[in-house]
Amino acid sequence: MRTSAAQLMLLSIVYALAIVWGVEWLLDLLRSRTFGMGSEVHPRWVRTALAFAPFALFSLWAAMRRPPHLSRGYIAGLVASLALWGWYYADGFMNTGGGANIGLGILMLLSPVPVFLVLWLFSRRA
Repeated sequence: MRTSAAQLMLLSIVYALAIVWGVEWLLDLLRSRTFGMGSEVHPRWVRTALAFAPFALFSLWAAMRRPPHLSRGYIAGLVASLALWGWYYADGFMNTGGGANIGLGILMLLSPVPVFLVLWLFSRRA
């Protein structure tokens, strides 16, 4: 069965919400903290957009170009994205001294670019 671009877009939305909102809810639950919406709601939406951006662009590209290995590219992109987001959450979970990891923050702001490149390269390869 061939996956359509609309299905990829829907899966991308679910992935972005799960990797940001779901994981942060789970980590707050593990740390016995309340999952608040106060001052964290805007940064959380920015993180959701960063997680969603490469997959949305890939879905649009796939609708126009119809690459031969769509599912392989999508799986490779998920692995790359999960590795980056796993590093982001592990750093926040293990950093007990407080303070922000500026280098990781900059990397996460740029993370849609390498994730999209992985998506694009793996879907084009023969």
